[in-house]
Amino acid sequence: MKRVIFHVDMDSYFASVEQQANPKLRGKPIVVTGRPTIRSIVAAASREAKKAGVRSAMPTWKAEKLCPGLTLVPGDPDKYEWVTNNFFSILRSYSSRLEPFGVDEAFLDLTPSELDLSAPERIAEEIRRLVSDRLGNWITCSIGIARNKLLAKLASDMNKPDGITVIDDEDVDSVLSNTPLTDLCGIGSRIERRLNRMGVSSIAELGEYPEKELRREFGVVGAKLKLMGQGKDPRPVLPAGYSEEVKSVGNSLSLPDYKRTPERAMPILFKLSHQVGYRLRKRGLAASTIKLSVRDGEYNITGKQITLGRHVDDGNEIYSACLRIKDKIGFPATPTMVGVRASNLRERNTLSQPILPKWREREKLLAVMDSVNEEYGKETLYFAAQSGSEDLLPSVGEFRRPGDLGPSQG
Repeated sequence: MKRVIFHVDMDSYFASVEQQANPKLRGKPIVVTGRPTIRSIVAAASREAKKAGVRSAMPTWKAEKLCPGLTLVPGDPDKYEWVTNNFFSILRSYSSRLEPFGVDEAFLDLTPSELDLSAPERIAEEIRRLVSDRLGNWITCSIGIARNKLLAKLASDMNKPDGITVIDDEDVDSVLSNTPLTDLCGIGSRIERRLNRMGVSSIAELGEYPEKELRREFGVVGAKLKLMGQGKDPRPVLPAGYSEEVKSVGNSLSLPDYKRTPERAMPILFKLSHQVGYRLRKRGLAASTIKLSVRDGEYNITGKQITLGRHVDDGNEIYSACLRIKDKIGFPATPTMVGVRASNLRERNTLSQPILPKWREREKLLAVMDSVNEEYGKETLYFAAQSGSEDLLPSVGEFRRPGDLGPSQG
């Protein structure tokens, strides 16, 4: 049976939500960011700002230079969550096989379906109309329809904003022959450069390239790249409630101007380490590999990981590992982002219990702190070494996609 996969992607999401909520912002170039009073990263740009060359993940100072008169709007995660929940509710009315792919986009599997799929564009038009009726006519979405997730995602990007694109089976080869490598979800500039060095400069060439050579260069990812080059994607649409194996737990934060020194970044790194520790404990997990990532003033990211001789879920131990990494890779004079990630996870109940009394007491202390903070609010209790990070407000970058264990920055 032929699969029918929709990819529904909200246009200029955060910015459109802000323009819908505030008529004074409509028709004007705006970007949503953490806080307008500090230099940070563009989380979303309105259509008007995009016309001036402003893009997501761009430093706000660069966006303002490209677009004089640009308005910076502070992010409002609660507002976006309300819109996202209603957006997903609309999609679920068509199929329970809904896979969120972020807060503003999702895959929808309509095969098999009781719906009339002889004209999938009609269903796409209905979805667009419902989005406009229920969320406001300033909020629009673009929809791609194809036989798999890879092509549906590609299609939704082809006629933005507010477009509907169908890639029929007979058109796949011609579409791919005219599509840049980096337009395929999963192929970024780094992979493109590596492919270029191998003599691959188009999707068609990727599909014809020997899989053995791709595996030699990219490992198991090489087989996936081969399929992508052929327009194939066997992945199913996984419902929102599907639980995948947790691979890592992390957190990162873009730093405001007044925190961009190594000394002032340390309390923030300490705080992030403890947030990662808390998330591990909430999941009943412990990690043996810790990674520290730092972005400098030129927005270059440096990172390194180390593997410990034991599994940990204590923020202090995670922080100590980060300091060891810091000693190895150094720290930029102007750090603009710090991130911590824990991997090589094991379930906590499969590990041996602490032997030393001081370790058992530490576990009890952390359990009490977790309980108090869950009851009375985040950071009701925190360690003194975290002092210096209390004034950091939640940013739009901390609005996580469903099922994610850590915010993604920039």
